[in-house]
Amino acid sequence: GASALTVYALLNGPRVAGAYRFVFKPGTQTEVEVAARLYLRGPVATLGLAPLTSMYLGGENDPASLHALGDFRPEVHDSDGLQVHSADGEWLWRPLQNPPGTFVTSLVLRGVRGFGLMQRDRRFASYEDPEAHYHRRPSVWIEPQGDWGPGRVELLQFATPDETHDNVAAYWVPERLPAPGEPLAYAYTMRWQGDAWQRPPVGWVEQTRLGRSHAEPLAGELQFTLDHAGAALDALPDDAAPQADVNAGDNARVLLANVQRLPHSRGWRLTLKIQRLDPSRPVELRAYLRRGDDVLTETWTYALPPS
Repeated sequence: GASALTVYALLNGPRVAGAYRFVFKPGTQTEVEVAARLYLRGPVATLGLAPLTSMYLGGENDPASLHALGDFRPEVHDSDGLQVHSADGEWLWRPLQNPPGTFVTSLVLRGVRGFGLMQRDRRFASYEDPEAHYHRRPSVWIEPQGDWGPGRVELLQFATPDETHDNVAAYWVPERLPAPGEPLAYAYTMRWQGDAWQRPPVGWVEQTRLGRSHAEPLAGELQFTLDHAGAALDALPDDAAPQADVNAGDNARVLLANVQRLPHSRGWRLTLKIQRLDPSRPVELRAYLRRGDDVLTETWTYALPPS
């Protein structure tokens, strides 16, 4: 008849020691309340709090990985993106990839209200896998308790040849690390979610597709197709298309940013073409939809590794 299970754990490593309390509360959305106190034994380069791991082999924004394997499935992944809610109120979405090598990116924030590795695409037809049931894999949302201060959400991705390896990790890195022997106490809630995953209150990106259309691409040209959904977007009249706000950084230029209504879903599609300038350097892309000064969607943020 118990409604919760409490587990205590000790951490004893060469660089860090700590104590944890986990309180599990099962349900349609299973919650795990975590309280921890850590002590560094010496200097460290990175300290990742509330770490999550997942697997991404290939999908709609990274089809080459599956095509090279001759895999019959359209997508193979436990999570399709990193979702972040900053202390400033901005929601960000970074689709996952199976990069050619190790690829580490960060979202630097003044504070964080939540982050997680999400499995947004819940359609069986996206995976066609009745054994692995990727369409039912859970999303995990981390909700910090209290103010964690400034820092960054770091996303680690590395190449995997198959789906048996977890090749994705995400975690919070505080701007200030404690001195050796100084306690670091923090707490957070893990929310394990299914179809009712943590959606932004504004519109969100339903899918990110990478691939050309009929037009012959320029050298270094890439085309992204971003489909957006959300109540505020659905309510817009067909003749009141939102505007796209796009930033391609200093290593790419925007060739096209076209927004059009999706008649089958009432959402809106952003077709984005960019031209990469230096293939040996990464590219950071950001895009969202707005109507005048009103932000209608989360910020889509995409990192291209050096090629």
